[in-house]
Amino acid sequence: MSVKAGSLPAAYWELTKPRLSFLSVLTALAGYFCSKDPKIPDAPADSKVLVSLAIGTALAAGACGALNMWAESEADARMERTRNRPIPAQLIRPAHALIFGAFLLVLGVGLVWYGANPLAGLLTAATAVSYLLLYTPLKKRTAWCTLVGSLPGALPPIIGTAAKLNGQIDEMGWLLFALLFFWQVPHFMALAVMCREDYARGGFKVATVEDPSGKSAALWSTAFLIPMLIVAGVIAFKFFHNWTSPFVWVSFLAGIGFLKLGLNFANPQKRALAAKPFFLASILYLPVVLLTLTLNRLF
Repeated sequence: MSVKAGSLPAAYWELTKPRLSFLSVLTALAGYFCSKDPKIPDAPADSKVLVSLAIGTALAAGACGALNMWAESEADARMERTRNRPIPAQLIRPAHALIFGAFLLVLGVGLVWYGANPLAGLLTAATAVSYLLLYTPLKKRTAWCTLVGSLPGALPPIIGTAAKLNGQIDEMGWLLFALLFFWQVPHFMALAVMCREDYARGGFKVATVEDPSGKSAALWSTAFLIPMLIVAGVIAFKFFHNWTSPFVWVSFLAGIGFLKLGLNFANPQKRALAAKPFFLASILYLPVVLLTLTLNRLF
């Protein structure tokens, strides 16, 4: 995505990586709505906590996007798919991006901390710290960065759970954490195959740069896709005893489709052509499953 020269508000908007920020908010809200207090099973949503969680998570996620673009601006300038981002396109000065990102981060963490509870705020801060100080620098050092990066990406559901349950994390929260943790690896490995040359130009040591054949990427993908589907099955088994429940069937059918594409991705003869549909399926899978789960838990 690129912005027109001179469109400063749009440039700052893009700096927050809005699509990734939306996913963080969606998963945090899934954690909030899908977790239930056993003492008050039908407790209504606390509007103050809910608004603080949604806006605070959006601000913190946007801060991570801005600070990540600031840290990787030189690499972005060398990569085809990122060279039109606001900093390499010289729409925003690096120092301004740094200040903007830091401001959003303080505001986002503070809003979750004081609007929900300290544990939710602490987890929000931990998400940003692990993303910016661990995952971001490791991308230029080791292919294991993907595994490290899966941790901050999986934290939003338990932030939502902690916000809902006043500092507690229930079984559903941990299952959603596991689902997101496993999901991120096949999602990224498909992208790594699609953008291998770009990542090499940027100096990122992702799996496909260290192993251009894509074999290791396929192994990583399969190794994490299968437990992800198992976690989805555990959620269906433990929380939905009625097999006519929408989540049971949606997660099953979505999982079968995702697995089929994952097997094509694992096939050396099909990998290059399968990477894009596998990547697109990963983008579709998570919102569909989480939205269905949330609605099924609520109604």
